[in-house]
Amino acid sequence: MNRSRRGFTLIELLVVIAIIGVLIALLLPAVQAAREAARRAQCTNNLKQIGLAMHNYHDVNNSLPPGVKGCCWGTWLVFVLPFIEQQPLYNAWNSYGNNLVSGGPLDSNLRYIGVANITVTSSRVNSYLCPSDPNNTSVAGYSATVGGVARYVTSHNYVVNFGNTIINQPPFYQVSGVNWPFLGAPFTDIGSPYADISTGAQQGTTTGTVNFSSITDGLSGTLLTSELLVGVSGSSKDLRGFSWWGYSAQFTGWNPPNSSLPDVMQNSGYCNVTNPQNPPCVGATGSVSNGVYTGLGMMLAPRSKHPGGVNVGMADGSVKFIKNSINLYTWRALSSTHGGEVVSSDAYQ
Repeated sequence: MNRSRRGFTLIELLVVIAIIGVLIALLLPAVQAAREAARRAQCTNNLKQIGLAMHNYHDVNNSLPPGVKGCCWGTWLVFVLPFIEQQPLYNAWNSYGNNLVSGGPLDSNLRYIGVANITVTSSRVNSYLCPSDPNNTSVAGYSATVGGVARYVTSHNYVVNFGNTIINQPPFYQVSGVNWPFLGAPFTDIGSPYADISTGAQQGTTTGTVNFSSITDGLSGTLLTSELLVGVSGSSKDLRGFSWWGYSAQFTGWNPPNSSLPDVMQNSGYCNVTNPQNPPCVGATGSVSNGVYTGLGMMLAPRSKHPGGVNVGMADGSVKFIKNSINLYTWRALSSTHGGEVVSSDAYQ
C-alpha cells in the first residue's frame, strides 16, 4: 500500500526559519566583533611599525623627524618613509630649492601638491592606514597633472603629537581668561616662529626638531602618535586625515579622544559638517599677541572607529588603547614632554 510522504507543515517551516534567524542574530555580532578585533590588531601593528620607524630615524639623526615643514613642504609622513621600507617613494620626494626660507620666493612645484612631489603624495601607504576607517579616499580638487594624468593627493589615518594645547604651539593658549602654558611636544613645525620654544627655531631651519633626551616626562609617559578619522568631503571639502598637508598631520591633547567637541581646522571651508559620518568641525577664529593665543585655535582630537577609544603610540615604542573616558588632565599630561606631571599607567589603562 503506497503512502504519500509527509512534508513540512507551514508552521514547522516558520519555526525553522525563526530559529535560523535567531542563530544569525546571535552569531552576527560575534563575527563583527571578531572582524573589528582583527582590524584593531592591524592598527596596533601599524602604530608599532611607525614607532619603530621614529626610533630608527632618531638613531640616524639624533632627533625625531620634523612634525611638519610649514603648511606645504613636507610632513613626518615623508621623513620616515625610508624606515618603513618605502625608500623608493622617499627618493621621489624633492625638497631642494628655496621652499621655506622667510622672505624668499616659494617654489610651488615643491609643495605637497606640486608636480615635483605629487608622485609621493598621490601614493597610498598601507602602513599609514587604519583598516577600521572605511573613508580612506582622495579629496577631489587636490591634484596635479603629470604626463597628462591627474594625480590626486591621498589621505591617511595616523598623526603625531603636537602637545597639550593647540597646533600652533604658542607659549600660552588663553581660554576663559586663563593662560594655559604649552608644555612641550615631541614634534614641531620647523617653519613656525614658535617651533620648539626651548631652541627658538627659525623658518627654514631644522633646529626645531626634538630628541628623546629632551622628553623629561619620560618616553613611556609621553604620547608620540595616534589615529584620526579621515573626513568625508561633499559639497565642501573636509581635510581631516589630509596629512601630506601640514595642518592635518598632527593632533593635540586639548580635547580627549573621540571628543564631542568640534575639531578646529584652519578655516571652516576645510570642514564638511553636512555628512553625518564626520565628527563636528569648525574654523579657527583666534590670533596670537605677545606669545598668547586668544580665541579658538587649531586642534584635532584623536578619533577612531574602534569601540570605546583610540590606539596611541608612546615615545618608548609601545602601543596602548586609550579609552574615551580618560581623565582630561591625565590626557593632557600624556600629551606634554616636560610638564613634570606624574602619571601612573593605571590612570589610563
